[in-house]
Amino acid sequence: MQVAVIGSGGAAMAAALKAVEQGAQVTLIERGTIGGTCVNVGCVPSKIMIRAAHIAHLRRESPFDGGMPPTPPTILRERLLAQQQARVEELRHAKYEGILDGNSAITVLHGEARFKDDQSLIVSLNEGGERVVMFDRCLVATGASPAMPPIPGLKESPYWTSTEALVSDTIPERLAVIGSSVVALELAQAFARLGSQVTILARSTLFFREDPAIGEAVTAAFRAEGIKVLEHTQASQVAHVDGEFVLTTGQGEVRADKLLVATGRTPNTRSLALEAAGVAVNAQGAIVIDKGMRTS
Repeated sequence: MQVAVIGSGGAAMAAALKAVEQGAQVTLIERGTIGGTCVNVGCVPSKIMIRAAHIAHLRRESPFDGGMPPTPPTILRERLLAQQQARVEELRHAKYEGILDGNSAITVLHGEARFKDDQSLIVSLNEGGERVVMFDRCLVATGASPAMPPIPGLKESPYWTSTEALVSDTIPERLAVIGSSVVALELAQAFARLGSQVTILARSTLFFREDPAIGEAVTAAFRAEGIKVLEHTQASQVAHVDGEFVLTTGQGEVRADKLLVATGRTPNTRSLALEAAGVAVNAQGAIVIDKGMRTS
């Protein structure tokens, strides 16, 4: 059996290896960096940064004041970033690249895939040219990208998504965060603990969908750490003038040196030409599946 896998993140890798175990020949297609979001620009670097921020917080706010007085930490962000990225590269090689290189049943193509029909893909190779990949089964595991709210002026400004925030070699003095997603909140707290003055703009309250009670507790904890949480607040305009962000809200202006936008993610399906294979998607671009995770 010929199996095509579009993407190289955790789901793609697990499926590719399981298919090989069952005797399939696999073609794995990746347009960017092998490993997908988690190891490169998601779970791994964020948890390393969060751990560093937690240690900084413990040094500053020692729970053992009597016998272990708190000491303001010195934050050398460039060195922290170098350590973080070295670990990312190490894990990417150990968990992804090394495994793929050592498996003769998996062919890796670096390029962008789109469906030709329900049995073949056209891959525009990064090195130039195209290649047709035939398949008996195809797994779409292309992940998602940060969603951008339609705020006037935002697209024209040098805002951050989580990707840019995680690889910044500086800690901004003032950071504004639009969004109350898990990503928004974990990065907001990390930057605050590393020295930023952080303001969160939440459209409603924190975790109002998931668990309002937990949201209240997190809000109280954030405020105790000096993080400003503006509830029921949306930016109606974003401007970037002379290196400063100015956000217009119903509660006045919010000014910051950097702006992080983390309002959720949207599926990476636009470039796949799914209609050529008869695959249905919903209004958000997510592939419609049944209980067995099969498409239309």
